[in-house]
Formats: sequence, C-alpha cells, structure tokens
Amino acid sequence: MKKILLSSAFLICNLVVAQTTQNDGDWDDINTWGGTVPTNITANIVIAHDVDVDDERSCNTLTINSGARLDVEASLTVATTSVNNGTLYITLGDLTLTAGNFTNNGFLRIYGGRDLVFSSSSTTLTNTGAINLYSTKSAFGSLLLSGTYTETGSGNIAYSRYVAGTDYWDLIGSPLSNYAISDFIFNNSDIATNGSSPTVYALGYYTNTSGASSTNDGWTNYTSSTTGAAGNLISGRGYQMATTAAATGAEVTFEGTLLTGDVARTLTTNEAGNASASDGTKFELIANPYPSYISVTSFVDAHKNTQMHSAHAAVYGWDGVQYDTYNLAAPGNNIAPGQGFMVGVRGSAGDTQTYTFTTAMQTATGTGDYNEYDVMEDRAELFVSLDQNNAIRQTKLIFLNEGTDGLDIGYDAGTLDIANNTIYSRLVSEDEGIDMSIQSLSFAEVNDKVIPLGINAEAGLEATISISHNTTNPSTYVYLEDALEGTFTDLKETDFVITPDSDLEGLGRFFIHTSATTMSNEDESTNLLNVFKLQNNNFITIEGLATQSNETSLRLYNLLGNQVLSTTLGTNINTQTISTNGLATGIYVIKLESGNEVLTKKLIIQ
Repeated sequence: MKKILLSSAFLICNLVVAQTTQNDGDWDDINTWGGTVPTNITANIVIAHDVDVDDERSCNTLTINSGARLDVEASLTVATTSVNNGTLYITLGDLTLTAGNFTNNGFLRIYGGRDLVFSSSSTTLTNTGAINLYSTKSAFGSLLLSGTYTETGSGNIAYSRYVAGTDYWDLIGSPLSNYAISDFIFNNSDIATNGSSPTVYALGYYTNTSGASSTNDGWTNYTSSTTGAAGNLISGRGYQMATTAAATGAEVTFEGTLLTGDVARTLTTNEAGNASASDGTKFELIANPYPSYISVTSFVDAHKNTQMHSAHAAVYGWDGVQYDTYNLAAPGNNIAPGQGFMVGVRGSAGDTQTYTFTTAMQTATGTGDYNEYDVMEDRAELFVSLDQNNAIRQTKLIFLNEGTDGLDIGYDAGTLDIANNTIYSRLVSEDEGIDMSIQSLSFAEVNDKVIPLGINAEAGLEATISISHNTTNPSTYVYLEDALEGTFTDLKETDFVITPDSDLEGLGRFFIHTSATTMSNEDESTNLLNVFKLQNNNFITIEGLATQSNETSLRLYNLLGNQVLSTTLGTNINTQTISTNGLATGIYVIKLESGNEVLTKKLIIQ
C-alpha cells in the first residue's frame, strides 16, 4: 500500500500559530490583523501596533513590541510567556497569565478595579521598566504574584493608593516594601500637616499600652523631628493617614519592592484584665502587605484558634465613620491592597502572638476596602441599629448552621474597645460580659431567641432603634422588648423611638425577640439580671439593676456552703461591681434576689 504524506498545512490545528498585528485597531477587527482574527489559545500573539481588547480573548504567548500599545478592556488570558517592550494598560478588563514568565521592559499600568494575575507559583516577573498601580476610593488595582519578582536596571514599581482626607482619616499600610518613611512624606505633598515647629504629619501609628491609650487614645503621629530616624514603613504594619483633600481624599504613591513571600508580624497584648473596657490594650493595627486583595476568611481561619483573642476572632476595618467588624460569619470577602485593620491579640498582658500574611491568602476578587457578603441558603441576617444625633451604629445577629447560643470562635466577635459602641448584643448563653458586634446563632432556632441588647444613649436626645438589614423569613417576627416599660415593639412594622430622661448604659433593659408568633405588652417581661467575672478582674460585675423594682440582695458562697460576702445593691446605677480582693482562689456560687427574680451562678475567682 502506498503511504500518503500529509503536509504541515493539514496539521495547522495542532501547531502553534504566530500572528502579528498589521494595523491599529480592535483585537476583534480583521483589519487589525490584515486577515483572520486570532481566536485560538495556541496563537502566539505579537502586538506591533496600538490595539484594544474589547471582548474576552486568550492566546499562548504575548509580545508587545517597542512603540506599540495594548489596552486590556476585557478579559485576556495568556497560557505561557509574556514580554512587554512597549506599553500595556490594564484598564477595563483583567489580564491572567496561567503559566510561564513575564518580562516588563516598557510601561505597565494597572488601573483601579483591575487585576494582573499570575496563577502559577513558579512564575518569575522580571521588571526593567515601570509598573504602576492606581486606585480610587472604591476601586483598587491588584497585582497577584506568589512566584519571584526581579527588578533590574532602571526598573521600578509604584502603587498610587487612595487615602482619605482629614475629615475621615484612613488606616493604611504599604503594599510594597523597603520605602523610607522620610522619603514617603517628602515625595507625597498630599499628606496633610499641622503646625510648623515641628511639623506634625498626618501619618502615625497605634500603641496599645494602657499609658498610651489613656493619654492620646494610643495614637502617635510622626513629626519633622522624628521622621529622620523612623526607618522604613514596616510591611504588615498599619498606620493612620490623611491627605489634604479633606472631604474627597487623594492618591499617595508608595514605592519599593513587590513582596512575593509570607509576611509575619509579632503582636503584643497589653490587656491587664482590670483596665477600662474601652482602653484598647488587646488590639494592634496591621495591614495587608500585598498589592492584591487578601481573603478575610483565610486570614481569620489561619489565626482564630491560636493568635486571635477568642472573643474577638475578627478583623476591624475603619470606614471613615466607624469600625466595621468582619469574620467567618460576615467576612466582607476581601481586604484591599494596603488596607489597615485592627485585630485582638490572645493572652495576658505582655504575651505575644505572630500573625502571618501568606501568599495563599491573596485573591484576585475584590472591590472597595471590603466586599459585602452574599446571602446564602440556611442563613439569615438581622442587623439592628441605633441612631442618635445622626450617629448611626449597628450590631449584627446572624443565624447560620455554625451558630450556637454560646461563644463560637471565628463566628462571634466582640466590639472593638476603642470604638464608640452605642449598640451591641450579648451572648444568649455563657455571657462573660463581652459586648458583641457580631453574634452567630443557630439557623434552626431563628424563630425562638431572646437576645440581650445593650444600648448606650445620651439623656435628652431622641434615639431610634430600628432594623437596618434583614434577610429573615417574612414569617419571622422581630420584637424589641423594653423590660423597664413592659412593652414589645414589632421592629418589622415600626421603629422604636425614645428620648431618655437619663443616660442609658449597659444591659438589662432591652431584648430582641425572634418569634414565629406575635407578642404584645401583655407578655411577661424578660427583666433579666446578669452577673460575671472576667478572668483577670479583681471584681464581680452585676448588670440590669436599673430594671429592678426592688433592691437586689447579693450573697456569695464558697463550695462548702459558707457565706463569704453579703450586700444589697440599689437600682440607681444599672451596672455595679463588687470587689473580690481578699477572697481565696477557688469556685464560688453567687446568688442574686430581687423580688420574685432569683439568679444563681458559679464564678471562678483567681
């Protein structure tokens, strides 16, 4: 039989095809190529003119010649090697390199909201040209690389990062490394200043010692006298910043080296246990050290069981008005490049924990500082807000399968101590006096909960309690109980409005009820007292006293049944404390009696 030899023309579908642009124009225009538009992933593309990518495209390799420009306005995926000798703008679409290396000898710009993603951890990005990333208030350019970054010759990389003005300030860290603080201030005239002898810069850091917290809320700004010895901006450390554009904010530029490895920060808790609840000594300020988004879920998962304070296993981000709380129940999805946030550190005063940002936490998905969470099945969200004097705060109640009445590490999150927390909840069970910003509860029990609600409101000013967000089933009733007045308000139907005669503070008066049936003022009031002792405190805390119609008797017994303490508490102050100084270490039983209400609880005194 005669053999037939097939020419290479018949094997074109299995060969790598080289195609070069012949004219300026759109990628999907045949005139740009002088013939067929490349649509095959096996094409080796050479951009020799000015070309726009307007539709989703892919290719094998990509080369941009000197003097040519490629504007990525839709998704472009490159399978292996890329070389930019001209100009590459990533403007309205994302560029993904799935394998191979990338060499930038020209100009590369990544605009706000757009991503340059290197999917392979073995990729090397070699930069002899200029790489610039840009951002706006709500959109951040992102470069995701976990391989190797090499900078040679005149190569440089810079990130123009949005920073709020002096009306709001911002929490920011450097998304690049090895940048001197003095150079950063000198090169960015938009950094706000105050005074001239010495000049105080709107760039500072947070210190969580009790002394710093009591004198200046823990914040220290750099001055013209201190920047010279300040060293570099520390990767992974957060800073407070503000620009001269008071209301609108402005971009400031970070220069340095692209980080492609893990970044560790050793943090210290200075919480003494008996310090003020608002001194912030358990918290430290850190920041995303990468020019890409990182996952809140991955970050919290990595630290929640060891490094994070068990009742504060979350990240706390400043939005310009208040601190927002994000954890596994409400992750906000991703943290923007260079975004700063607070974390709670586990342990007693002086203990240290190492927090590590890993390249595996990087993600290409993200818009804004933090993304809001998508509603899922077997999940319901109920956010209750307090509005007084136009200051609106909220607490989040989230019903999901992982939730219980007790402390769910990573799903429950206490409030940030240094924030103005005017509304919060407390754990339904095993309450140890931690005010909760996020409380997760069982989704299966969404119609059967009584949740203590803390309200701090000033006397003489109208205050409104309302639902700010709700995804519970329409058949679920949500009532606010005022135990002092004996009233139940259907918050799905109307807001609760009050002008208190005296300051409202603490627990015991208000409760949220979720129910499958209606409630009325004839229902029995909850009217609960609460008592707890934190591990390091030298006192016992009693809450809800102002809701009682009678004085409350307090008796403390040791395990032998001997009474070691007895006193009477009035109703003039809602929250009162009883010293435990002089009592031996051990387990005690406390008994509170007020009228027909009796509360008995075990306490550990150390």
